[in-house]
Amino acid sequence: MDAQAPVEPISPARLQALSDGIIAIAATLLILEVKPPGAEERVWSALWHEWPSLAAYAVTFLIIGIAWVHHHNLFHQVRRVDRPLLFLNIGMLATVSFLPLPTATLGNHLRGDDAGPAAVFYTLSMLLASLWFTLLWHHLCRRPELLHTGAREHARNARRHSLLGPVGYAVAALIALFSPVGALAVSAALVVYFIVGRRAPAARTHLARGA
Repeated sequence: MDAQAPVEPISPARLQALSDGIIAIAATLLILEVKPPGAEERVWSALWHEWPSLAAYAVTFLIIGIAWVHHHNLFHQVRRVDRPLLFLNIGMLATVSFLPLPTATLGNHLRGDDAGPAAVFYTLSMLLASLWFTLLWHHLCRRPELLHTGAREHARNARRHSLLGPVGYAVAALIALFSPVGALAVSAALVVYFIVGRRAPAARTHLARGA
């Protein structure tokens, strides 16, 4: 009886390629919900009328961009992929590709009577998307053999720091009950931190690999 051929594992590079494509599509879809000025409209007044959609677009585009940087950094620490990590990554991609819906909802309702529910929907969607990164890091901490040797301490630190996203968006969701614009402002503040903060996951672009 012939020996069964070994199953070749999915490489981190292949998983990253799929993720890059889905994240890029999600970011591109955001602008489709912003209405351009019509032929009979004054350009600047029409664009001003669209400021809620433009603001929601700008914040969410940066959030998706930060998610891409974080994802890039995370998988540069990964040596091989197991089945749970594969499905955790699929869950993360599902939440990121969902973000155009709450973004469009917030942009359409930010000045209306349903601004509060729209802002809660938006911030909770962001919370769920950011939570997947904590789950990814947690799995890598539990399965350190998936990581490059020098990345194991890095993974523990990254898991702890990644909690800022879910906690920050939970605060934004509470603020949304009273001030939808304030919730969007808190989301924007988190974006600024994730870009310039020294301890922010997206601020670290080095590889934590050992020999």
